[in-house]
Amino acid sequence: MSASLDQSGTLEAKGTLRTQTGQPVSQALINLAVDGKLFTAGMTRDDGSWSASLRLPSPMQNGPHELLATFDGATGVGAASVSGTFSMPPQPTLLTAAAKPMTAAPGALLNVTGKAALFDHRPVADSHVAIVLGDDGQAALTTPTDPQGNYQAVVPIPLDAPHGPFNVTVKLVDSRYGASQQTITVQVASASPSPTPTPSLRPTPSTPTPSSPTPTTSEDGRIPMASSSPIPVAHRSVLDSFGGRKPLLILAIVIGVLLLGVLLGSFTRHRGDKGSSEGDGNSLFDDWDGPSQR
Repeated sequence: MSASLDQSGTLEAKGTLRTQTGQPVSQALINLAVDGKLFTAGMTRDDGSWSASLRLPSPMQNGPHELLATFDGATGVGAASVSGTFSMPPQPTLLTAAAKPMTAAPGALLNVTGKAALFDHRPVADSHVAIVLGDDGQAALTTPTDPQGNYQAVVPIPLDAPHGPFNVTVKLVDSRYGASQQTITVQVASASPSPTPTPSLRPTPSTPTPSSPTPTTSEDGRIPMASSSPIPVAHRSVLDSFGGRKPLLILAIVIGVLLLGVLLGSFTRHRGDKGSSEGDGNSLFDDWDGPSQR
């Protein structure tokens, strides 16, 4: 029995079944098993030869694996088996990666996305990728791939990242597959300083200073001339006329009002009783005979 494995993960096995005397055994059922997992290979031909193509399960661990071919026996022919090993190389993969935004300040978040697949475009499902920030090789985080091989992660740019080009590397982390990685270069920009508010200038109110009168001199420059500005005159109040004594002012007002009332009353009665007899004693002017006639 011999076997060969291609890059797509297909195992080609073939052999010949003969009796101990070298006679070919035809129409015999040959079973194939890989690492104990049974596959039905088919029937032998008239010359006892057989062949089978097995699509190995994906993913499959790298390294050596056991291949076992068995014949359960037939009438006049005993059972037989043969085994061998084959080596499973790492399956080559294709890895894509992208990051947004492509320009960011330290501390900003990057959205890293991509897909892992085999060369025949089969997705690399249920695997993991590592995201490495910078050139020091330290992984920032590990994120899984979904059934379609897609992955997505949000990572922050380190606060101490230098300004300028900054590398973000994505690596496939799975021993079943060959090494595969992609590097993205983003630009680290300096953080924009926050604007400092400019205080607004407010005009300071000025206190008017009273101007002193400028003396005017005569033409010869010796005798000051009188200013034409009016001189303020102090006005005296009525209360000042009474020496500032308020009770005296009130008393004078009351007496004046009473005298005025008496005079007005007498004058009114005199005019009303002008045609009546004289000397009725109802007027202050009853005893006044008027000017004498000469």
